[in-house]
Amino acid sequence: MFDTIEDLDPAAVLGRAADRRRSADAAEAELLALAAHWADLHPVLDDPAAGVRVPGMQRLMPLAGPGTPPVAEFAPAELAATLGMSTLAGQQLVGDALELRHRLPRLWAQIMAGDLQAWRGRKIAERTRCLPVEAAAWVDAQVAPFAHKIGPARVAALVEAALIRFDPETAAERARKAAETRGVWVSDEMTDGTRSIRIETDALDAAAFDDTIGAIAAALAGLGDEDTADLRRAKAVGVIADPQGTLNLLTHDHPTTDDPATWNGDRDDAVSTRSSRRRGGGRPKVVLYLHLSQEALGGGQGVGRVEGLGPVPVELIRDWVGRSEVVVKPVLDLADRTSVDAYEVPDRISETVLLRNPCCPFPWCNNTTRRKDLDHIEPYRPPGDGGPPGQTSTDN
Repeated sequence: MFDTIEDLDPAAVLGRAADRRRSADAAEAELLALAAHWADLHPVLDDPAAGVRVPGMQRLMPLAGPGTPPVAEFAPAELAATLGMSTLAGQQLVGDALELRHRLPRLWAQIMAGDLQAWRGRKIAERTRCLPVEAAAWVDAQVAPFAHKIGPARVAALVEAALIRFDPETAAERARKAAETRGVWVSDEMTDGTRSIRIETDALDAAAFDDTIGAIAAALAGLGDEDTADLRRAKAVGVIADPQGTLNLLTHDHPTTDDPATWNGDRDDAVSTRSSRRRGGGRPKVVLYLHLSQEALGGGQGVGRVEGLGPVPVELIRDWVGRSEVVVKPVLDLADRTSVDAYEVPDRISETVLLRNPCCPFPWCNNTTRRKDLDHIEPYRPPGDGGPPGQTSTDN
């Protein structure tokens, strides 16, 4: 089967790999279509309208979201056995096929045309089953142009936004239940002197906690701690256990290495260092980037997006703003070209680039955090080597 592989040159390897990938994707798309047709061939056998019900008779089984046809109870098991998978996996396969065909028609059409891998469509279908019909249609329209390259986290954010927008009652109920599960748990198990801590808390408090941990880690570095940033952040937990010690550490000046020329692009350390210099209290400021619709700004119900956190109800944003210090910053014109002659990237340029490109532009990359490489597209050439002015710019 693979007897000719060793004879392939690099170009032939890539060509063969691409061909096999296309064949596998086509087979997976056909399997999805077969699963949907299998459901069509297996309606429920009894007639509920006639009141006929025999013990042990197959039941209606909803395998996908509202608006999809139910399937005979035992049908997925037979398909699953034929494919060598569990009954649950068979139910998921049939359910995903029905979800895509009936509630996500744009994605279904792309899969059938070979423009979208079946596994990507199925990942989206998994998420949308909880949505009302109109919300699923909205997600289908929003995600279809980009489904071939976005990851599960961005799909989850879209689904969450759809739920808040189209079914705010359910979204609020889910948020209420999630709030009831908050807490802090310290593991009883110790491995080589290390224990784990799990925290479930309000998103704003979590952001403030993360910023404080970073500020303490930076202050420790300023005092001469040469451990890695992660180790210093772990030490910061012990510092926080002493509130007065934390206050003393964060409200006194320490030597720092916050010159962009010295931290070599390590934004985690740079942000933490800047946080440690915010005086006037032990708690650093947390910066939230809010993206609000006109509807939300007008005081109505709506969805806002908090950078780094995802979509949240406007009511929750109002709560956060109500218990926070608010500083409104000038709007950056993302279309404006700003440049400097130096190699180092000034804050105003990095801020513009990160806001303009919320997702890393490298092919198939799904990094939507601010922890990205900010480097020159065209390599920087020092002026002594003939480099032109303005090489460090928002478009480079």
